[in-house]
Amino acid sequence: MDYFWMGRDDYMAICRDIYAQRARGDLETGLALFHENATYRLLGSRAIIPAAGLRVGKQEIREAWKAFDVDFEIVAFEVDDFAADVPRISYMSWHMTLRNRGTGALADIEGVDSIKWEDRKIVEWTRYFDTALVAALGQSDGHSEP
Repeated sequence: MDYFWMGRDDYMAICRDIYAQRARGDLETGLALFHENATYRLLGSRAIIPAAGLRVGKQEIREAWKAFDVDFEIVAFEVDDFAADVPRISYMSWHMTLRNRGTGALADIEGVDSIKWEDRKIVEWTRYFDTALVAALGQSDGHSEP
């Protein structure tokens, strides 16, 4: 599929589909869009969120996503907006409902992803979101808001 000739709504549908598949445990569909040596940065401290930090290459990205999925379940994910300066860079704003698998606590989280492209593959992905709220999910008793 030629992602660079699609419209904004098509991109948003693909993003929704990738996250729906990821929520079902399919990491490979999303990883197929990455360059072999791409970087992925989930802002935050690895001491608090093990999946946080800079990862280089598909294998490290896969490991980061798996680490995130050990602690958290993506209950719902929705793309709010998508803007692109194709073929160079794109930005996606989103919101999701996240559940901590240990405590059962839920939180609604908003964020923005900055995605840089080269040769029709993702070469750099940075995720900006409220990492303190995500960390607080692990400290909640599951009955009160984190």
